[in-house]
Amino acid sequence: MQRSRHPGGMRSDSPIGRFFMQKSLFAALVLGAASVAFPALAEDIAIALHVEPGHEMFQVGERLKKNIEEKSEGRFTVTLLGTEVGGERDHLEGASSGEYQIALGGSMPMTLYAPKYAGADLPFVFDASADAKKVYEGEMGEQLRQAVRETGNLELVGLSIRNPRNLTSKNPVKTPDDIQGVRMRVPEIAPWVQIWTEIGALPSPIAWPEVYTALQTGVIDMQENPVDYIWSGKLFEVQSYVAKTQHVYSFFHWLMNEDFYQGLSEEDRAMLQESVDEAIAWGDELVTGNEAKLYEQLQEKGMQVVEPDVAAFRAKAAPAIRKIADGFAPEVRDYVLSKLN
Repeated sequence: MQRSRHPGGMRSDSPIGRFFMQKSLFAALVLGAASVAFPALAEDIAIALHVEPGHEMFQVGERLKKNIEEKSEGRFTVTLLGTEVGGERDHLEGASSGEYQIALGGSMPMTLYAPKYAGADLPFVFDASADAKKVYEGEMGEQLRQAVRETGNLELVGLSIRNPRNLTSKNPVKTPDDIQGVRMRVPEIAPWVQIWTEIGALPSPIAWPEVYTALQTGVIDMQENPVDYIWSGKLFEVQSYVAKTQHVYSFFHWLMNEDFYQGLSEEDRAMLQESVDEAIAWGDELVTGNEAKLYEQLQEKGMQVVEPDVAAFRAKAAPAIRKIADGFAPEVRDYVLSKLN
């Protein structure tokens, strides 16, 4: 019987012939595998949230994660990061540099990236969230957004409503006289330091993750925050009173890295914006519906709620507010002063 030969004339049962046949078979397998369509790896979106997992905004973050993963049909996955990767400023700087794709900002983003438009967050100016929100609307709002893009490399994609900010303390606070020379925590926001100094306190900028320990050890004696922070941060364990100064009606800012935003297809950009909008709407209902309940829970934990003389605080703060407003863009300055007067 005639033995089969390799196409090049080599006998297939020789050692060299078998070697070349094995190489040919391996090459065929590799080429076959290359032609198989494997599913593309999902792109991960890191969202940095400077609040505790029990906080309402962390729940909004969880809702946003669910929305994105469902609406993208698996093209995007989402990782939620908390205070284990730092405080608010760390998160904002991480989103600006592209370390995170999305970050939740409190009142800090405007003073960092759009200081001439940071009127909505000034203490003792507005009486309602709707009044403060006008800074983000119309031509004034577009100029604000452009400043955030240029300075922070961030796209402002949404605003979540916040409960008004209040003072907590070891002793009852009813008038500005009660805080003269008292050590007080404020966020790392320079205009807030100016205003509380004008009122008579000794403000000290401290990152939120460090506030509980600072109160516990006596580094500071009081702090100010919305009721949801007071509850989720368990400040009832180290503070005795909540004074309803309601001195800031502001928003949480949802910020997306600008390079990531611009690199999205129109379809994905619309999908992400829809996901953000739905999560914010859901969260706004949650926040407004929980406020009264949170005060009740704080009282059950032993805190006393005080109704202070807010007008007296406003009068004390006014000179500093006017000085700060002079540094705003003209339209923001005029709007702030109209509310002050």
